[in-house]
Amino acid sequence: MKPITLCSPDLMADLAKKGDLEALDRLSRCYGRRLVQIGRRYCRNAEDAQDAVQDAMVQAAVNLDHYRGEGPLEAWVGRMVARACSRMRRGRKNDPGLHTTEVMLTAEEPSPEAEARRGEMAEKLGQSLQVLDPVDRTLVLLAEVEGWTGPQLAERTGLSAPAVRKRLSRARKRLASSMEEMVEEPL
Repeated sequence: MKPITLCSPDLMADLAKKGDLEALDRLSRCYGRRLVQIGRRYCRNAEDAQDAVQDAMVQAAVNLDHYRGEGPLEAWVGRMVARACSRMRRGRKNDPGLHTTEVMLTAEEPSPEAEARRGEMAEKLGQSLQVLDPVDRTLVLLAEVEGWTGPQLAERTGLSAPAVRKRLSRARKRLASSMEEMVEEPL
């Protein structure tokens, strides 16, 4: 009678037939390197091979009750690794990122004059906001910066929806008139 070892294919097969996940634990400990080698052969790179082995182990755990024991457990999971590599290759051919034909080589940086102009506009906008009533300033900032809707503003501030709309409209007109001379010049 042979002693049963951790890497006994017969014991792993028996455990797998019973649906015991210990079979996969033993398989990964005993044949993990071999499965990665299978993955490297079919996936053609080490990172995808590791992913394929992990995918195959998950598939094996889910489908352990389908293992019939007609061959070694290692071969059954090895086929899963090969199929995982095949799925990855098929998925990659449909990846639009791999088929990009337009490439922007350089990004145009704004001129120092444009940067200075933006700084002036930001300063003027800040000054214009400070002139507004604090409630109006809050409404404008929440609507324009945070993207809050009229009903959200009304609920949050306790104002009615028509009052919020009216206050926002007036505040925007005041901001527009104070910013008018800055906007007339192009950036």
